[in-house]
Amino acid sequence: MEGDGETSAAEAALGLSPQTFINEVLNFVDDVCFQAFEEGAPTAVGAATATNKAEELKPGVNEIHHLVKDVLDKRMNNWEMYCLRKCLTVPEGFVAPEDDNSSAMVLHKDGNSDSELDAELNSLRKKLADANKESEELQREISSLERQTTYKSNLNSSIAEVLKLFEDKSVQENIQAIANTIPKLHQKMKVMKRKKVELEAMVGQNVWNVNCLRDQKRLAPGSAPSTEDMQEVNAAVNDSWKE
Repeated sequence: MEGDGETSAAEAALGLSPQTFINEVLNFVDDVCFQAFEEGAPTAVGAATATNKAEELKPGVNEIHHLVKDVLDKRMNNWEMYCLRKCLTVPEGFVAPEDDNSSAMVLHKDGNSDSELDAELNSLRKKLADANKESEELQREISSLERQTTYKSNLNSSIAEVLKLFEDKSVQENIQAIANTIPKLHQKMKVMKRKKVELEAMVGQNVWNVNCLRDQKRLAPGSAPSTEDMQEVNAAVNDSWKE
């Protein structure tokens, strides 16, 4: 009765009968061994040339078959005991769930697994989309940094070329000459500005003098200016340009 209780507990926990499973394995091994000798014995006996030798080989093949079967039976008995005591035992105190329906549990489990896999797959897709978006943003930042780096590199090259020019002795001499010339240029501009003012004042004075001369020597109606008047005007204008 105790063995029946353990068997029932194992069947409830494992969803199968341990003894039935072992018996099926043992029967399968016996069938394989039997089929091997059934197929191999005729070949071995048929290879004998003499009839008496063929008859002698049949008992020998049967003896070999029994020897092999005895060895297999001993090995399989040891395997059976190991499985029953180590592999297919139920821990003490283990209680199988009520309404144990293995096929329903498997289907329910598979359904849950599919739902969990779908949820995990959707989560992975979302993470992949976020990663792709972040990768695009990083790529744009990298491109911007590369452009800035190129701009700075070109700027540094230009500055280096300018500094190299300033280090040239002839360029330094030219710059110094320009610096020395600037004060002289300013002084000449002041002189020219003063002369311009004086010239404008002188021209204005000459124009005033000419107007006065016209007033003093106003011509009669219908008469032409004299040659002397024209020479005086030309002389006044020429004197103003010379100054």
